[in-house]
Amino acid sequence: MKNKFKLVLLTTLLLASCGGISEQSSQPSESESPVESSTPISYSELSSNEKQSSDASEDISSSSEEVSTPSDEPSSEISSEPNTPTQIHNEKNMTHFLGSDNDVYRINITTENNEFPVDKENYVNGSLNITEQDENTVIKDSMDMRIKLRGNSTFSAAKKPFRIKFDSKQSLFGLEKSKDWVLLANYYDKSNLRNYLAYLTANKMTNLGFQPSSIFVDVYFNGEYYGLFTLCEQMEVNPGRVDIEDNISADGINSFLLEADERAKDEYKGYQGYAYVTSGSEKYGYYDFALKHPDADDYIEALEIANDETASVEDKEEANATVTQHLKDVAWLQGFLDNVSDSIFNKGNYEEYIDVASFVDFYIVQEMFKNLDVGSTSQFYVIDQADEVVKLKAGPVWDFDLSAGVVDETSSDTYGLYMYTDLFMRNRDYYSEALFEDEAYVNLVRERYTEIREDVILSIFDELDLAKDLLAAAQQRNIERWPLTQDRITWVEQYALSANYYAIPTLQAHIDHLENTLKERLQIMDEAYLIA
Repeated sequence: MKNKFKLVLLTTLLLASCGGISEQSSQPSESESPVESSTPISYSELSSNEKQSSDASEDISSSSEEVSTPSDEPSSEISSEPNTPTQIHNEKNMTHFLGSDNDVYRINITTENNEFPVDKENYVNGSLNITEQDENTVIKDSMDMRIKLRGNSTFSAAKKPFRIKFDSKQSLFGLEKSKDWVLLANYYDKSNLRNYLAYLTANKMTNLGFQPSSIFVDVYFNGEYYGLFTLCEQMEVNPGRVDIEDNISADGINSFLLEADERAKDEYKGYQGYAYVTSGSEKYGYYDFALKHPDADDYIEALEIANDETASVEDKEEANATVTQHLKDVAWLQGFLDNVSDSIFNKGNYEEYIDVASFVDFYIVQEMFKNLDVGSTSQFYVIDQADEVVKLKAGPVWDFDLSAGVVDETSSDTYGLYMYTDLFMRNRDYYSEALFEDEAYVNLVRERYTEIREDVILSIFDELDLAKDLLAAAQQRNIERWPLTQDRITWVEQYALSANYYAIPTLQAHIDHLENTLKERLQIMDEAYLIA
């Protein structure tokens, strides 16, 4: 079962990734001729349903699982934070997440029998606390939890990423209480900054809703330093995250969190139309949408209980109700996604089925960083039944460790399309490929990019400089634990990470490479979309 100061006060901290990389498939043949463009629409004329507010009071709200009692919440939670959780969510100010010593906090993990997790299925019991680098300055008292490995390609890397599940809901660094958190290793990104910068950029957009709030921390495992990580929320449906759990249509259909993931057909073999839904077109290609909410794993587990002769009557009744609801949900979802595909691929009334503003913002972030994973995995969408007009929304963004110069012409030929295509997403992602054949959509991207270039896009370089300065000590510790050049063992290291990238000798050179790549991306985006 398968089981998002300049020393005292400046801008945001992070968001991290994990996730994976898979081979880029060849593009489908184009046997059909393009259809005429739809009626032009102006970015400023997008409906209020599409021009969503990023009001953090909706994103940072109370949790829906059983609420911890006051005694579950240690009184030593960072008392010096100058802003509220809502402001933290909006601003992602880095200074919220540095201790009084101007260094990152420590997460100290202790497991039973000093056991280290070995897979993604089985948790190891333990506890953790949060301190400053001086362990005597305790920020969060010891909390019982379980920990296991996570990730796709990063799961195989030398430096492991983790998923944490607390026994009771916990608020970390002023963020919304939850049991589920992740520690992202950023092992393939030697600068440790790609996810941070991409997620920060997405958070500055106004049309993408929730984006994970990640925090740089040092991780100590059973007393030994393990490396620099980013702590962030699990990508899931929950208050303070993708908050749609209670949003059900009048017909009893659930809201959805979906991931376009080409691995779904292997992970859920035999469950097409149940655990994942396929939609697309012969001309452009097909997406496999894995169901994150309602959870495909809950359906599979319920199906097993319903067919288990030893299960109790009560358990069978509950399982049958879950199966029945899930089948109703996926039947609706299949029809809705087919309408989306038909409207996009046939250049029809797609604005009636997709939240155009979110698609535009999503595209700009992905293309600015030239994210390798677009069109293959870690591509999330939301359908919220509480919206006045139910549409497919793009985002949250996720997983940028393989972006912005990690893959280039010295990588495997597997990535030929990526290596030799400046505007990668609009050629790799099926929806984008079709949408960019519509001049009305292209104009929306131009308008939006021009609108946000100065305040959002150019701020990437200021944020990079700030993070570089503030993380200097933590980065040095991480390099000593995980040297920049090691044997190329995993598939990603052998085929995706370029020879040029592997030849970069120092952390500063890695940061310079990232900055120079982003400047090249800026020029490409300006030439394509900036309105003079």
